[in-house]
Amino acid sequence: MFKKNKVLKIIALILLVVIIGLGVVYKIMRNPMLYFNPAAVPSITASPMNISDIYEISYFRSNLGHDYSMNAWDGETCRSMKHYLNFNMNSEPNTNIPVRSKPTPNHPNIKIYAPFDGTIIDDEPEQMPIGHQIHISSAQNSHYFVRLFHIDLLPSLKVGDEVKSGQWIGTVGPMDGIDVSYEANLINGKTVYLSIFQYMTKEAFAPFAAKGYKPSDFILTKEQADAKGYECNGQYFSNAPQQDPGAPVQEGAVMLRPNPYAAIFDQQHSQ
Repeated sequence: MFKKNKVLKIIALILLVVIIGLGVVYKIMRNPMLYFNPAAVPSITASPMNISDIYEISYFRSNLGHDYSMNAWDGETCRSMKHYLNFNMNSEPNTNIPVRSKPTPNHPNIKIYAPFDGTIIDDEPEQMPIGHQIHISSAQNSHYFVRLFHIDLLPSLKVGDEVKSGQWIGTVGPMDGIDVSYEANLINGKTVYLSIFQYMTKEAFAPFAAKGYKPSDFILTKEQADAKGYECNGQYFSNAPQQDPGAPVQEGAVMLRPNPYAAIFDQQHSQ
């Protein structure tokens, strides 16, 4: 009997460790799900930035910025599976370290909006010292969440708060940009990466459609990205295109309009 009780205690201890371990994984992996069902992906019902404030959008699967394909569920590697809406251009001339641009009467801060009804589930300082990374899970399906990189959350909002689609939630400076990633985690440790434009409602996409764009205009297929032959060194692209802020077309991105801050950028970096 004593030996049996000892075995039961050991089994109970093992189960407790497993349960705690699964709880840690569950927390780290942001509400993981068993499998990816495209039909269950919540719609993006609001653009995170007004189209009038966007001059450039990187392709989903571009080689701009840095590699963002960690543990992709379908095995894709060496590509940025998120969108950059404008590229942050305000930096210290001598160090090139990004800094928050300052608003002026003619150039106010850019407002950032919630992409759907949901809950703020995380607010993390960025490694690059500009803004925070705000995570919003969908009220329609909490497995799915949007990461908004490098934004300043409004002081009235915090983790745990519910937000409505299109609600003003934060700002960036007038010369700044954001990264937008749409994700879900699987129980096996893999991550599903999605384009916000692929799941944007017609109403949310209407300002882009009015300018003649289709959702697919902002997305490279896996085959198209493979054919471009991206090369990565760690998280960085070895063959990333050189960004010329004054160029009318940028490789790896869709230019909605000329960069309004190209001249300021050139002036900063010519000193």
